[in-house]
Amino acid sequence: MLTSDASWPERGRRLARWLNPVIASPAAPLETFAALDALSPSLMPRTSRLQGVAMGLSVLGARATTGAAERLTAMAMPAGAPLERQLATRALIAAGGTALASLPERHGERLWMASVRSAGRLLRAGAAGGAVHDLGEAVQARYPAQRAARPLVVSLGLTSGLLLWGARRLRASEGAVQRWPLPQTTTLPASLATSYAVTAVGTGLTRGFVWSRGALETYFGPSPSRRLLARVVNAGLWATGATVLYNTGVAYVGRANDKVEPAYATPPASPLLSGSEDSLLPFADLGQQGRRYVTDVVTPELIEQVMGEPAVADPVRVYVGFNSEPIYQTGRAELALAELDRTGAFDRSVLLLVSPTGTGWVDQTMIETAEFLTRGDIATCCIQYGRYPSFLSVQKVALGRGQFRLLLWGVKQRLAERPPERRPRVLVFGESLGAWTSSDVVMFQGIEGFDHYGIDRALWVGLPWLARWSRSGMARGSGTLVPEGTVAVFDRHDQLQELTDEQRARLRAVILSHDNDPIAVLGPELLIQPPWWLADGQRGRGVPEAMHWRPLITFVQTAMDAANAMVSVPGKFGSFGHDYRADMARFVQDAFRLPQASDAQLGRIEETLVSLELERAQRIKARDPQAAPVPPAHRDGQGGVRAGVPLRTRRTRGPRWRLTRRRGSPATAG
Repeated sequence: MLTSDASWPERGRRLARWLNPVIASPAAPLETFAALDALSPSLMPRTSRLQGVAMGLSVLGARATTGAAERLTAMAMPAGAPLERQLATRALIAAGGTALASLPERHGERLWMASVRSAGRLLRAGAAGGAVHDLGEAVQARYPAQRAARPLVVSLGLTSGLLLWGARRLRASEGAVQRWPLPQTTTLPASLATSYAVTAVGTGLTRGFVWSRGALETYFGPSPSRRLLARVVNAGLWATGATVLYNTGVAYVGRANDKVEPAYATPPASPLLSGSEDSLLPFADLGQQGRRYVTDVVTPELIEQVMGEPAVADPVRVYVGFNSEPIYQTGRAELALAELDRTGAFDRSVLLLVSPTGTGWVDQTMIETAEFLTRGDIATCCIQYGRYPSFLSVQKVALGRGQFRLLLWGVKQRLAERPPERRPRVLVFGESLGAWTSSDVVMFQGIEGFDHYGIDRALWVGLPWLARWSRSGMARGSGTLVPEGTVAVFDRHDQLQELTDEQRARLRAVILSHDNDPIAVLGPELLIQPPWWLADGQRGRGVPEAMHWRPLITFVQTAMDAANAMVSVPGKFGSFGHDYRADMARFVQDAFRLPQASDAQLGRIEETLVSLELERAQRIKARDPQAAPVPPAHRDGQGGVRAGVPLRTRRTRGPRWRLTRRRGSPATAG
């Protein structure tokens, strides 16, 4: 920007041009608008880092939009054309974009129509930004400055004004969005710094891609076929590099599954839990989330203390970890069924089948609530299908769906051998990605699938928009496979309470989805068409009135909200975003129609859930098991500790079946 051979006035003029948000480049006006628009309210509060990423991606989108408009302008107008012709050409392009953007919207239209309409909006915006840039350059050329002082003052004045406007816009946005239970740390300087880093990286990658493409075109030769071959090779090389980096990063993140936490290194003593001495599943193979799952089980003593009445039985918890998979595809489901047989799970009155999130995590508030309400007369079963956060485990949905289908079918076959009076009620639960994998099992059968697999009721929490039940409209009860009243979506428990007893009894699937949960509304359609949840009169709880749809920008904002939606504070239960802990106790009781509990009992359950989570948070953070609260499953009721032999390692060896494969063992090894 500032070369050493230029004079100081010339350097000042170049600096002024770089700082000017109007004439820095044809894309500068639209980039400025996109950056400010990214500060507008959305579903969740954002940290400075996420706000900066949203701004940076919005700026890159504006730059790409202007680039497309500039290429069209260059095709219709030679370089150096008079200002009048430049503006006329841009006006024609803007008119074409306006015509496309004005295409009538129809309910249920195909996505390509929405894409054409959004392309028209972007084309019009790119042409308008280019026209503003041309006028700014014309004014500067008409009133040239002999010194750098005047352009510097003008540029600094415009930039300062925009910064003040941005700061006020950021404060207004914060006031319009419901707060989470964490301190708000968003500041404009930190957001701008992150935004600049994102745009610099994006620009660098784009220039690197263009440079490598040009180098390959030079190497292959000038003919059209060779240029096409060079571009294909270049795209393949970049795709390969991106895939390698992605897989490396995902593998590193997945190593957390093998980490042994000191407070969760001791196997349970009860034979009713996976990982115990009698279990078919070694404690070391359960993974980080599995070891927490079988350790934090509710005990009969705690049930009696909370419910004020004797416990019926010790809860059963079965967990099959990712590391337990044998070579063949059905291995985890077969292990789960064998473990259910071993623990006597089919003799309980309730059998709760759970599909976890991508990391294998299961909401303990849900499991603990069910164990309290059934007075311990319940068995829960969970099969892990991935080791990564849910946004990195989307490719594992098919595996999770297949495993869950096999589990359901195996349970049905075993229950068919028992007399009806000795069959437990089969309930299904899934949260986030787990709701996706478990609901997809019946996506083609609807409510008939419940009867086909022997499912009594299902509770799906935070169901992602990408799930088939969401995309097909079945989640809203509008599909032909969903009889009226069998499926309902709720934002809060008050809405469920408003139903009559007959209506609640008719429900087979309850979907708990907060109105401001970005994961429940984030889909690719948000790029190109306004969503229904931003329509006037349809905004739900927590959706700001000041939030409006913009092509590209709203998608980026919602994606950043989704990254922030799962932030939670141990013990501070919220009914906000993707945090459903405050809703769980009452929804579990009513959705599953579990044994009734008084308001006093429900209150004690909710208080105990908070204390159990605070203890769990201490155990997760503890570097020494002696410094953490003893889990309920390890207490002997007399102040002592009962458990197996602790694992003496910081990290397990990972999936043994993978190690066996690498050593070349036969495919039948398990």
